Amino acid sequence: MSEWKLPWSASCLCERVTMRITAPPVIAMACHCRGCQKLTSGPYSLTLMVPEAGFEVVSGETTIGGLHRDDGHQHYCAHCLSWLYTTGPALEGLVNVRATMLDDASWVRPFVDTMAAEKLPGVVSGAARSYQAWPAESDHDELMAAYAREGAKPQ
Repeated sequence: MSEWKLPWSASCLCERVTMRITAPPVIAMACHCRGCQKLTSGPYSLTLMVPEAGFEVVSGETTIGGLHRDDGHQHYCAHCLSWLYTTGPALEGLVNVRATMLDDASWVRPFVDTMAAEKLPGVVSGAARSYQAWPAESDHDELMAAYAREGAKPQ
């Protein structure tokens, strides 16, 4: 646990929403789907998946935005509208935190590329593994174990 140098602080662009992470991430991913490209105005969204019990909004108000799907909700700062994190039943007790919200995201590197079939030409994330769509559920345990062994950690 100490190798993760927890807890971490995170905030939106205007710093009205602050968050705290007290549990290590189970995986870091770059999602290349068209939805994430449009939501981030970039080539992919960079995510740290953390246990729900190790994540809290300390201050500020969030609003639901983005895709408005039943299987997940994208939370945004109600003031500056930064995309902060995603929750929902499809995540099964995990929260997808936008890694760039961390006070220090300098160490974050995606371990898995998802939706690589929709990747923009020339985009390189540095991920160790890549999936054309979403990883099969049968791959999840092995991916999380590999990330625990091989994934980037704070310096």
